[in-house]
Amino acid sequence: MTGYLARKKKTSQQTKVLAPITVVPGIFNINEPTMFGVPIVLNVMLFVPFVIAPMINVVVAYLAMSSGLVPLTRTAASWTMPPIISGFLVTGSISGSILQIVLIVLDVLLYLPFILAVEKRFKAQELGKLPLEEA
Repeated sequence: MTGYLARKKKTSQQTKVLAPITVVPGIFNINEPTMFGVPIVLNVMLFVPFVIAPMINVVVAYLAMSSGLVPLTRTAASWTMPPIISGFLVTGSISGSILQIVLIVLDVLLYLPFILAVEKRFKAQELGKLPLEEA
């Protein structure tokens, strides 16, 4: 998501710097650069999706597994296993990978308006329209 924003011409400098730092580690579930670099942790503007996204993921995954669309997990994957691959390895089925793709899309759609608002604030801060204390 931050990678997309970094390619936009009118994006903030902060996003341009943070995007490459957050994308590659994020593929391997190493999210500290995102959590503390953007920051997501202790950011009031990102509190709602930070709390709601995991809840939505649990509900959708539970419904998919309880309905039989996705087999129940049979093993645990390493925490650094990239998504989609881990979905297949854990369930032994391609439907586990499809479920992870659906969850990622839902999360991106949930976070997008909030990230755009943060990006707007970063840009206003860089243009001097917003004092640093308010950001």
